[in-house]
Amino acid sequence: MQNDNATPRSAAAKANPRAASVRVKALPLSRAKSQRMHDLRIGEQPNYVDGDRKHLNRVLMPLRSLPAIHRENEALRGERGCQKKMKSNAAAVMSGIITFGHQAQVMFACLSDEQQDAAYVEVAERAAALLQTQLEGLVVHADESADHAHFMLRGYCDDGEPVSKRATYQAMSQLQDMVAEVLQHYCPDIERGNGKWDRIANGADYAETLSRSV
Repeated sequence: MQNDNATPRSAAAKANPRAASVRVKALPLSRAKSQRMHDLRIGEQPNYVDGDRKHLNRVLMPLRSLPAIHRENEALRGERGCQKKMKSNAAAVMSGIITFGHQAQVMFACLSDEQQDAAYVEVAERAAALLQTQLEGLVVHADESADHAHFMLRGYCDDGEPVSKRATYQAMSQLQDMVAEVLQHYCPDIERGNGKWDRIANGADYAETLSRSV
């Protein structure tokens, strides 16, 4: 039941509907395989995927072989001087997603597929560069309720350090700065999202700031 006496939330406490965002998370090899099957629509998919619109999806960069990525991770660790074998739950890849607030979705949908794809590629490549690793795959999903893109990054940086260690709060904030900067070249009215801790400071509950599925 809604509390009529509740203080109205300010815009700064809410997610910005005009914003785009990028999120990344570390995945071990086993979970990377499952994510790959979802990204490429291999096998049974969740109910929220519309099979009749599957043909609208676009593979902008085929995912490199996961075993090949794993071997490169091991080689990079070796070059850094790590002698211990990688743990089975070590991050093989960083899985990323590019999403839009509901107003930003409308703006982005006005672009041609070619313009959208160029924007997705630029965001994913800039994310890889910021985290000092390599882009390994990029797909666009247009068969769900909101269009978005999934990408994968190699799990280790060029110097052999795990990307997960570079993915600090500051780096994640820089990612949000970057996605707004890139997408404003394509859609000038797209804005940067409100930061989690800024939203909390302005009255949002912590649970409201957690990332939700598209």
